[in-house]
Amino acid sequence: MTKYPVRYVQTLRGGTAHVILFSDGKEYVVKWFDTKKGREKEVVNEYLIGKLAELLSLPVIPFDLVYIPEDFIKKTPELQSTKHNYSSGYQYGCVFIKNSTVFENVRENPPTKTDVKNRDMLAGITVFDQWVNNSDRGTMNVILENLSDGGYYVHMIDHGRVFPGRYQWSAQTLSETPVYNYHWPFYKWAFSLLDDHKELTSFIEKIVKLPNKSIYQVIESIPKEWNVKTKDRDALYKFLLEQKNKLPEIVERIIQHHSNPK
Repeated sequence: MTKYPVRYVQTLRGGTAHVILFSDGKEYVVKWFDTKKGREKEVVNEYLIGKLAELLSLPVIPFDLVYIPEDFIKKTPELQSTKHNYSSGYQYGCVFIKNSTVFENVRENPPTKTDVKNRDMLAGITVFDQWVNNSDRGTMNVILENLSDGGYYVHMIDHGRVFPGRYQWSAQTLSETPVYNYHWPFYKWAFSLLDDHKELTSFIEKIVKLPNKSIYQVIESIPKEWNVKTKDRDALYKFLLEQKNKLPEIVERIIQHHSNPK
């Protein structure tokens, strides 16, 4: 282990994510594998999306697999729960961004093009979400980090509800026709900040050119103790490759929808 938990800090909204200080001096938001019934693949999805987004240089918060030993759980009252399962082992942990706000808090008067320092990434987030069939890019699932110059840096967070089947995807659900969500307020805002539509279409090419081998390696890197069956891994790999071919049509729908709002 390169780092280990030192001190419990706080519980976050929802009650299952916890901020913990680690030996590297950083505070991490830790989400446990299989902590809540019906959400067996939530942490799997967080990990997969983080790894895929990193390959495409998208703004996921820096994350890692963090090991939580049994003795730390036993001495932490907040992790003694009859409602949720907090077991020892490898969990998902991303750096806790303190000086920030969620998009919900600024949606009525959102940042302008010059306010957002990584504005060029917004088109990529929009297209990427369609590729992985994200159904939950709500106003609480985008963080705006406050920068010293008064601007913002956008971070994408909370990726439990992706792929057909969401928290419980399987080979069977991945064979179903995806339902796409591109009407959310975040996408409307992101679209309004584009220089032109080519920012969206050019990101399609970036995803298409992502080596299939790299996608396969990400899926194969899922920790074995997270119990993702081989047939489900194979089905996910097939799904992501097929989704590449569907992106031009989906992005055209996004352009039409936000160019001609009802």
